[in-house]
Amino acid sequence: MKKILLAAVVICLSFHSNAYCQNGDEVLNNGITNLKDLLTNHIIEKAYLHFDRQYPYYVAGEGVYFKAYITKGERHEPSDLSGTLHVDLINKNDVILQSIALQLNKGTGWGDFALPDTLRKGSYRIRAYTAWMRTDKHPYFFDQYISVSSINNLDRIADAIKQGTPPSMTFFPEGGNMVTDIRSKVAYKAIGPDGLGINVNGVVVDNENKEVAKIAAAHLGMGVFDFIPEEGHTYKAKVTYADGSQSTIDLPAAEAKGITLSVNTNDPSKVSIEIRANRAYYKENKDKQLNLLFYYSGSLKRYTPKLDGDLLGLDLPANTFPTGVLQVTLLSGNGEPLNERLAFIQNPDLLNLSVAANKPVFSKRENVQLSLNAKNKDGNPVNGSFSVSVIDESKILVDENTENTILSYLLLSSEVKGYVEKSNYYFANVSKETRANLDALMLTQGYRRFVWKELLHGNADTTKVACNPEKTIDVTGALKTKTGEPIAGCAITLLAEAGGPVLNATTDGQGKFRFLNLVFETGTRFILKTQSSGKKGVLTFDVAAAGPAVSPGDQISSKYNANADILASFKNNQVRGVIMAGNVSSKVLLKEDKITGVKSTVNYRSSNLAGPGHADQVISGDEIKNAPALSTGLNGLARGVQFLDGVASLKTGMTISGSGQSLEPMLVIVDGLNAGRGTSIDVINPGSVETVEILKAANASIYGMEGGQGVIVITTRQGAEKNDVITKEMSPGIFSVEPKGFY
Repeated sequence: MKKILLAAVVICLSFHSNAYCQNGDEVLNNGITNLKDLLTNHIIEKAYLHFDRQYPYYVAGEGVYFKAYITKGERHEPSDLSGTLHVDLINKNDVILQSIALQLNKGTGWGDFALPDTLRKGSYRIRAYTAWMRTDKHPYFFDQYISVSSINNLDRIADAIKQGTPPSMTFFPEGGNMVTDIRSKVAYKAIGPDGLGINVNGVVVDNENKEVAKIAAAHLGMGVFDFIPEEGHTYKAKVTYADGSQSTIDLPAAEAKGITLSVNTNDPSKVSIEIRANRAYYKENKDKQLNLLFYYSGSLKRYTPKLDGDLLGLDLPANTFPTGVLQVTLLSGNGEPLNERLAFIQNPDLLNLSVAANKPVFSKRENVQLSLNAKNKDGNPVNGSFSVSVIDESKILVDENTENTILSYLLLSSEVKGYVEKSNYYFANVSKETRANLDALMLTQGYRRFVWKELLHGNADTTKVACNPEKTIDVTGALKTKTGEPIAGCAITLLAEAGGPVLNATTDGQGKFRFLNLVFETGTRFILKTQSSGKKGVLTFDVAAAGPAVSPGDQISSKYNANADILASFKNNQVRGVIMAGNVSSKVLLKEDKITGVKSTVNYRSSNLAGPGHADQVISGDEIKNAPALSTGLNGLARGVQFLDGVASLKTGMTISGSGQSLEPMLVIVDGLNAGRGTSIDVINPGSVETVEILKAANASIYGMEGGQGVIVITTRQGAEKNDVITKEMSPGIFSVEPKGFY
């Protein structure tokens, strides 16, 4: 009888299968319209960085190389929205040590960070995002932790393990609820003090202490059991954790009248749906219409069955849906959400990749040529953008299950709540067991980008994003007199020192100018020429808006990986010609990380690349605000610094040549922008300065070779001109500036 009923229901439902254009209940149709608006007006972007090695640990002195992939929409197509990707290197105290902007081409880009050999041992984070991502309520920023060891054995203090948090366990009924007299599937997850899944065993008993189910975690603290709740009974779990501790946890109460939704993906070829109503619910809602919605990869399918039996079933071919998360929602005829279930579809639709070398054996340091072949499941060649990392697994063993691959990240890790332990386990070697464990993960850590209840009642934000994706670089600023009076109608010419097109602009009534849609690399120096207006002007550049605040990192991923010490021992025993940051003049060097904790004394604003607390001396603007010139106010206050015509130099920065002795000027940084060495700081009004930081030696090393003779970092006060950066005037009316460009 059940098979006949299932077949009849399937045929009935297939006649009512449509997407987006239903003539049903107005509330539901409004919800579908709102979903379409959400997908159209809030297109998501995701970033993934493929690093030069599968294991996330390095040695101080190495380079960290990566290729960036940016996708858009729910189908993860190469993004043509953003043209710029921002990548930050962040230390364990959430301080940005280095930031670069990568130019994207068809959703891909390349970059690297040079880790100085003075960098302390510890855990660091690499964050990647586009400006477009910041418009999303839940932005898909990419985060990857790396462990950095040191051949100098610096900072050998291991991170303290969090203590005092007992193991915990949470239960998740399939579809969101348990109903009396209906067999219910219940998933669970047990977590240890370190936030990772732990083994657990136990039983489920009713209020009469009668055992109704057994608990035995199958994978990483997760598992599933099923039983039939009875009316008037309550249930609790009695469990024993891996550390021997015990606990008793109440299960959610079963509903006396209700309906359940079950999704079964055990058979790789199909998705099986069962809708069950207990007697009380069926009697009250017999023959009423239901709405069954399937959301996947930005598409929606809707079925409208009638509740003409207490069991409804539907089988759909799995290849109806692409590989990825499937969201199944059951609603009443008037649009009231009843049940929801997330499942993961795994189709045999992955590319077949193979790598072949040009010869079987190579001599030491001989160039190796590799050929990469990509074919689809039908054996036909396909085009794509690829990257390959090569390591020696005889030295460092790699656990495939722990890798953060582009497949596991885009389709799983970024789509579920919380930390996904060993995410690649579910993809490396797919089997019946891994599929069952993946289903348990979806039951316990499922995430929904939208909530149907909000869409149905118009509470979701579906308005169009009021900004444009960042594609190029705009160079903007203002021309004013020394007293701050705008110079309007002045023609300004912009030209790169290395040559190229000549660009022209004219200042507006506020003295502002704009050069838009530029593409240039960091380190490009521009010459600006202003037309004579009879007034001597001060040219300022606007600093790009600050990036997003650094959110606290994931405490589980941030733990130091001791395998980095093994890698360091190899480097210590045999020098392999690794890239040493100190020998790469074209890279920005990172300073030695001296932060061991957040200091309460560091409470000032700073545009220092390493953040506040990384200076040899900090001078408050209040001490110099009444000085006739900035250099005059700093003279005598700035220890070990002398000034000549507004140019700062360290008294120890003496060079001796055939022509005699001379002082090397310090590098000047104003509100984060490199104003160059030898720039006069007297073009800055002392009253506009909030802090002046003097950086020497190790503290100055973050600015690379340019900071070798010291750095003076000037941060101006917040206000109308807080983002102004003073340019270096080479001669009257001719200025030189080096704005931040693409890496």
